[in-house]
Formats: sequence, structure tokens, C-alpha cells
Amino acid sequence: MLRFWYIQVIISISILCSELLLPEVRISPEVKTSKYQTAESAPSSSLAAPVNSSAPAFLKAIGIPEAWSMINRDVTATIAIVDTGVDYNNPELKPYLLEGKNLINARMTAQDDNGHGTAVAGIMVAIAKAGNSSSGLGRWKGRFLPVKALDEFGSGNEEKLTQGIRYAVEQGANIIVLSLGLRRDAVGLRGAVEYAESNGVLLVAASGNDAAVFGDKAAVQYPAAYPTVLAVAGSEGVKPISQSTSGPENDVSAAWRVNTMAVGGGSIEMEGTSMGAPQVAATAAMIMAVHPEWKPARIRETLRRTAITNETMGWSMGMGYGFLSASKAIQADSTIDWREPNDTSSSARVFPLGKEVAGNWASLSDNDWFAFDAPYDGVYSISGNAARLFLYGEEGLIQPRSANLLPAGTIKQWVLKKGQYSMLALRPLNTTPVADNYRFVSEFTLSPDAREPNDSAASAFTLPARSQRWFGTFHKRGDVDWMVMTLPKPGIVRFSVSADTTRIDPELWVQPAGGTAIIVDDRGDGGNEQWILNNARAGKYYFRISNAVSSNPEAVIGTYAASLEYITQKEDFYEPNESPLTATPLSPDKVYNGLIHANKDQDWYRFTISKKQLVKLSVGHIPSSMTIRFELRDRKLQTLQKWNNEDGRKTLLGEKLLWPGTYYVKITADRANRNQYYGLRLQLTMK
Repeated sequence: MLRFWYIQVIISISILCSELLLPEVRISPEVKTSKYQTAESAPSSSLAAPVNSSAPAFLKAIGIPEAWSMINRDVTATIAIVDTGVDYNNPELKPYLLEGKNLINARMTAQDDNGHGTAVAGIMVAIAKAGNSSSGLGRWKGRFLPVKALDEFGSGNEEKLTQGIRYAVEQGANIIVLSLGLRRDAVGLRGAVEYAESNGVLLVAASGNDAAVFGDKAAVQYPAAYPTVLAVAGSEGVKPISQSTSGPENDVSAAWRVNTMAVGGGSIEMEGTSMGAPQVAATAAMIMAVHPEWKPARIRETLRRTAITNETMGWSMGMGYGFLSASKAIQADSTIDWREPNDTSSSARVFPLGKEVAGNWASLSDNDWFAFDAPYDGVYSISGNAARLFLYGEEGLIQPRSANLLPAGTIKQWVLKKGQYSMLALRPLNTTPVADNYRFVSEFTLSPDAREPNDSAASAFTLPARSQRWFGTFHKRGDVDWMVMTLPKPGIVRFSVSADTTRIDPELWVQPAGGTAIIVDDRGDGGNEQWILNNARAGKYYFRISNAVSSNPEAVIGTYAASLEYITQKEDFYEPNESPLTATPLSPDKVYNGLIHANKDQDWYRFTISKKQLVKLSVGHIPSSMTIRFELRDRKLQTLQKWNNEDGRKTLLGEKLLWPGTYYVKITADRANRNQYYGLRLQLTMK
């Protein structure tokens, strides 16, 4: 099932409403969104951001007023907004808007009927207006191209998102801002991203707010997770925000909380990574004005290089390279190898998984070191410019895979265990002139799990008939994991699966051989699924675990944990003993484990003594919430004494001085329990 989400949380509406507005529940299988009321009108100056102190706080935080003071060229970039559309009726927005396109209904304009796209555009208008009173000579002459890919409910799909990106490229957009995302990789979306990069179009996308709900399971969404898309997290300056999704794909962070425009006029206070992406997109447009010759890769590197971080943090999963600084980005020179010094393994710079790094070799002997963590066992690949690459782990140099096994475009590839690694990059040794500059892209895929190959019922992995737990992966496109178990006797079967990432939506498929299949998928992305059969018959059962994010999902960096409990119904080895005629003989000092297998079950026992003795009887291990009664009777079945545990005791004790003869013990209970034995014991002592 296709899904993508807005990446926002609405806090309050203008100054008229201070009540916290929480996100709605998912209103369609595709989208998680937030609804809000139309704000009251506010003066247009509320969003104008001159260099003076009237500039909104978030613009000051990212250095927009200072950046404008250093720009002496007009900003002319076209920024496409692929979203819910934009409010064409807003007089503050209208001067900046191109005609755009409605992909939901081609007969209508890209007018916003939800509000999210207008909020995104409002942030960039505030940045544009901040230059009006600047001491710099540059002014904002660029335009915004609305592309409506979501309906009034915020519902959309991969197809519309992909169409939106391609349309924006074809219309000549320089930058595309994407404040939305899928929780999964998709071939069509990846192709659209590559198409944009090949045409010199910069993509800026929000990384997501899933951490607010999923915690550590939250993964950076797509397209932000692709290497050529600038992924924007949220923070308060250099202080991370726990609701903002962390991950190795994050590039920079931007202001988490903003004041922006609402449909129909007025302002709205919002927070989330959706609001960070347009801050970065507008800053990128300003960089293009200063350096019109720079390609998207150079602009991405400049924004990473100039991001602000505290002295101890450096690169982090939560904020990437740090907090956006428009003023520093505008001042940045053309330095490429900004990660220097990284000439030794101890000074290695982080190379985030799934992202890009760039640099150059100052000489033939220049060493550039990078470091990364492999979160699981898997395969690590590098593509990009020719280079001599060497990978080191805890045990030293790691040998790469054979060159004839490498996919097209891959320089080197290694099979790794989970852990920390360092990579040395050296200039290639050959006589052909080689550019000193380089760009590398890393990729990580998981190794097949221990039960592979098990992609079909015919190749299903055989599970032993017992309770067990295991971990699995979806290491390739369309991967499914089949298991089979043969139950030797009836019992209870509990089958559950949980994922460690929002990129997995676990689906369970269970079928007894020759029976009807059952599909369980109730919880969605990152959820836990469970199936229980209380009266499982003996025989063969097939189990399949798959990722239901789409009909043919891509490989995932993440695992699932599967648990299968097989609880057999215990057998009462002393049955039949429902009457005195079939009573089980008792021997002293032996524990007899019995079951009350039905509500009216009676268990009879008998013993014989040849002399006067003190007889002690005990019943232990009484199941919780069960009341057991046992009676001592003589050979004529007359009751001599009764005991019970109505007071909740787990053990019953009784004793009586008896003359020589045969005696009977009758045990009953107020309910059945076929899964826990009681224990009866006879002890004889001289009196």
C-alpha cells in the first residue's frame, strides 16, 4: 500500500489560539496530515522580514538578514513547491507565483485547498521580503512554481510525487522543495530524483517527524534519504529536537518552529521539518545568485560545510552537519576539500551511509580518510570517481569483492560485519590525466539472513517444533521469508513479528497445509503484528513474513524480530482415573502430576497401609485462580476429611491418623486447566 506524509506538526493559529493542535490520525492510507482553522487576518508586515529587529526570530536564527546584506546580485531562481498547492488569492504570495499545475485535477488550478503548501511558500516569501530593506544590492526576483500533488485531505501517492518532480524539472525549476515523504524506497521516485540531478536541479526535502511517534524506529523518509537530495532535519539552533527523525541521511537542520502564511490570509505558527526544507531551499537560491556556475553537488556541499554545530557534537544523526547558516553559506569560497585535515585514520571524517562526500587530492601522496558505522552485517559499496580505496576494520585491512562481481558504476565493494570502519582514499596511479577532484557515494545493503534462501513455500526454512525467536532481513527487492513447522501434537501457536524501522510494515501469512491462508497486517509501518491459534491441530503449517509497504518493496536497511511460541497441551499420564474403580495407585514420597482437563473432571487415587500410620497428603503447584478440593475417603467411600484452597493458597496440606486398610483420594476443581499440572504427594509416618 502506497503512503506518504506531510512532515509537520501544527502548534497554534496566529495569536488568537494558544491551544495545542495535535496531528489528526491518518485520514487515508497514503498520508498523515494536520488540519487547522483559517487564521484571522494579520497585517502583511507580520511576514515581511527586513534586516532590522522586526525580522521573525527564525529568520534571524538562520542568518537571513546578514546574508542579504552580502548579496549584490538578484536572486532569480525558480523554486518548485510539490505539495498541496499554494493560495493564489493571497496578495503577499501572488507576486511570486507562476501558473503551476494541478496533478490531482487537471481542469483546476494549483490553488491550495489544504494549507500545507501555502505554509511552505510563506516561509520562502518571508525570506524573499527580507531583502527589500537590505543594505545589499540584491533583491529577490525569483518565482515559485506550485505543483499540486496532494488533494484537499493531504492524500497522495508515489505516482503523483514522481510526476510532480519531473514536471518541475521540465518547466525549468532550479530548485524543488519537498516537504513530504514516503517511508520506503521506490524505483519511480528514485528515477525522478536522478532525472533532476542530471538536469542540474537541486532537490531539498524534509527528513520527517516520525521520531515523535516511533522513537528510535523512525527512519529518514524518501526522497530525503537519497544521496543527491539535501535532507533537512529540525533543531532549535544547535540543540536537536527529539521529534525530528534521526538518521545517517540527514544533511543539515533548520529552524523547527516558524511563523508563516495561512490560506485566506493571516499567519500561523507551525513546527516540523516540513518548515525547515523551504528555509534551506531559499538559502540555496541565494547561493545560486552569488555563484550561478555552481552545480547542485557544490551547493549541497557548501550548505553542509557552513552549517553550525557546537564544539563537541560535530556531525550527528539528528542534525547532520549542523544548523543552517545562510550568512556563512553566502560567504563560502570555492574550497572543495573542506573536510581537511583528514590525512590520518585518527582524523578521519564521517562518511554518512547512503550519502555523498567530495574533496580533492592536493598531491599524489595526499591521504583522505573517512569513517562510518555499519549498523548490521552487510555489503558496503562506493561509486563515483576513480580512486584507490582501502577499508580497515578492527582486525585490519579488509579485502574487497572481486571486480567482476561489482555492479556497473561501483568502484569497490566489501562484505562487512556490524562495526566501525575507516576508509582511505588515494589518487589513482596511472598515466592518464585524472582530475584531482573527487565525489563518492556510499551504499549499504544488508546480508541475507541465516534462513535464506527461503523465498517460496517450496524452499521454506524448516523450524523445529518448539518455541523460538529469530531475526530476519529483507535484503533484496521483493524479498519474502517462508518458514514451515510440523506440529507433532495439538497446542497453542502464537506468531508475532516486530520491525526496528518505519521502512518495514510487517505482514504475516499463515496457512495449515491444505487449509485456508490467513493474512495479518493491522499495525502499519514500524508496527508489531501477532497471530494466535488457540486450538492448533497437529500437522504442517507454513508461515511467511513480508514487507507490505508496497507490492514489490525495495531492500531495506533494518531488521524484523520474529517470535513463535508453540505450547502443547499437557497430558495426564494417570488417566483414565475418573472413578474409584480406575483410581491411580499411590506410592509414598512420589509426586503425581495430574491435570484437571475439564470442568467436571475427577481424579481418583488410592493407597493401602498395613499398620496404623499418620498419613500426610499435599497438593502443590495449584494454577492461579483455581480452587482445588481434595477428599480422603475410606474403602466404603465414606468421606473422612476435606481440604480446599479457597483462600488462594498454592499448596494444600492435610494429615490424618489412619488404621490399616485401603483409602481413596478424590481431587476436583472449579475450572479446567490443561496447561499446568498440580502435584499430589503421599507421605507416611509412624505415630
